[in-house]
Amino acid sequence: MNFQNFSVVKEPAPSTDWRIFGDITDDAGNILGTFGQDGTSVNIWWVQQDEQFQSLIVNQFAVIMAQQIIIGDAE
Repeated sequence: MNFQNFSVVKEPAPSTDWRIFGDITDDAGNILGTFGQDGTSVNIWWVQQDEQFQSLIVNQFAVIMAQQIIIGDAE
């Protein structure tokens, strides 16, 4: 899986959302999917995912959070 025309944009304040743009391609450059003309809202996409998927990602993210907490405490 690869990305073409990929970008991630922070929505203007007061929104806390991010929007992802671009095409999802295979190794040959064939488009498999897209984030859409207007991009895909991270917040809207997230709440549409099932609880098992959310739990998996939150547990992975907890490791990243812990690393950042330790780095922040060390400074």
